Amino acid sequence: MRKISLSILVLAAVLAIALMATAQEKAAPTLVGPDKCKMCHKDIYTAWEASGHAKAFTKLSAEEQKKAECVGCHVTGADATGKMIEGVTCESCHGAGSEYKSPKIMTKKWKDDVATYKKAAMDAGLVYPTAELCTKCHKAEGNANFKGFDFEKAKALVHPVAATTGAAGK
Repeated sequence: MRKISLSILVLAAVLAIALMATAQEKAAPTLVGPDKCKMCHKDIYTAWEASGHAKAFTKLSAEEQKKAECVGCHVTGADATGKMIEGVTCESCHGAGSEYKSPKIMTKKWKDDVATYKKAAMDAGLVYPTAELCTKCHKAEGNANFKGFDFEKAKALVHPVAATTGAAGK
């Protein structure tokens, strides 16, 4: 009886360790900041830098910059070091990039096999924005400055380079 109890205890401990290891391996992706994206997507970065998204946080008044309901849409979040990423950056729309920024995924070979690399990037957390994603922030509710939102028109404003040169925009 004592051997069975000990065996069960050992088995439970092994399972607990395995579960903890799996949980650590599946840690949530982290934000890397727009400078990482700029390294390869220079044209898109330059277009973004001139956009309202890049200036979203600085457009808030000092009082609004202290309000969670404003900041939630006007900053991207904090990177792995805890540094706040101001403005609506690439990762606000495309998801935290720590996993998909890898050169194995974001490679120049992408154009040779778009389907494979797009799937790999999406499996690693890359998001292709939809109207539903955008309207989490671009909505009248709680936004005194709301002027309406047209997803199709907005795509050309946010990604003007991608609209004319293809998604790579390098």
